[in-house]
Amino acid sequence: MAKKESSISWTNFTWNPWMGCHKVSAGCKFCYLYRNFENQNQDAKNVFINTSQLFKPLSIKKSQLIFTCSMSDFFLQEADKVRPQVWEIIKNSQHHTFQILTKRPERIKECLPKDWCQKNYSNVWLGVSIESMNELHRLHTLKDVPCELRWVSFEPLLGEIFLSKDEIDIIDWAVIGGESGTNGNYRKPELSWFLSLLYQLRDSQTPIFFKQFGTWYHHNHFYLRDWKGEKYCPNFNEFFRIRQYPKIKDNG
Repeated sequence: MAKKESSISWTNFTWNPWMGCHKVSAGCKFCYLYRNFENQNQDAKNVFINTSQLFKPLSIKKSQLIFTCSMSDFFLQEADKVRPQVWEIIKNSQHHTFQILTKRPERIKECLPKDWCQKNYSNVWLGVSIESMNELHRLHTLKDVPCELRWVSFEPLLGEIFLSKDEIDIIDWAVIGGESGTNGNYRKPELSWFLSLLYQLRDSQTPIFFKQFGTWYHHNHFYLRDWKGEKYCPNFNEFFRIRQYPKIKDNG
């Protein structure tokens, strides 16, 4: 694989064919997208097509993990007109793996291309964000979508989550992390929430990527080296040093 360019630890590249979003649940409260837009005196609710990024995957020659819409939501309504073109770019970039994460799984089926099937889009991982039990319904909606791989981002984790065996069986990959933020704009995740999820998923042999403890554990308790509580250091508890991936098809 080519040189990693994304600061997000579980991917190699980020691709934003459009930018901007709307908050829909508790996990959005201190969204980094809004923070970044505010720092540039822009309104994050004003969604715009990022034409300079539109064809980016086609210029990357070696196989990559590409997180799609890190600064938006792939199934946002404002992107409906340009999304078919983006699906074509994805279909024509079979050497890449596209990681798509949404808080709007109820829109997935109506936004899929007409030729959606595992053969044409086997390079797409569809995922949902789940912050607490209040958002667990997103996993059930995702279950009904045919796709190569289904994943969940439990970040920012805002409460203990209890998964049934049937729910765990839906998940092909799990990312877990606490909330990061600045100026006190972050919430404390309890270690017991992390541990509970880790035990549940590990027992089923689900690949787990523990991303970070969050900013609270940078300032308190573990006093971790970086502000997100992400980088391994002596204070980063070894039990949480687990960064697994599902099997990746490499056509590059």
